[in-house]
Amino acid sequence: MSTPEHSRPLPPDILPPDAPPSDGKAPHERAPHERASDALPPAVPSDAAEALRPQVAALVSRSTDGLIGVRELLDSTEPLAALGVSSLSLLRLADAVEETYGVFVDLGDRTLHTEGLRGLTDRLVRLGAEATP
Repeated sequence: MSTPEHSRPLPPDILPPDAPPSDGKAPHERAPHERASDALPPAVPSDAAEALRPQVAALVSRSTDGLIGVRELLDSTEPLAALGVSSLSLLRLADAVEETYGVFVDLGDRTLHTEGLRGLTDRLVRLGAEATP
């Protein structure tokens, strides 16, 4: 399947550099009952998320048909749901993120309803890092 021309992956300089899992163990060093997901998620470089935040705000705004403006999103610390991002808008947003950055956003993750733009952007950077070989 080819990637649409308007689709662009998260820029490599946005993603955190390769690092061992946050538990400090390489996959082959873990016991069979240990999973990488048991470890704390890696920290998100604040400059990477900051650089991506305006782009994500634009995607959120488009997903709400402009009902929530980019400036409002950038200035707010409120959860997206509190700003009026509906479940339909989240579905549109997930599609836009996947199409634009090639990152899958799980709509079953309840934190999408409780995080603001900062949390969403941090999550996208982490997901992009996990998807990068």
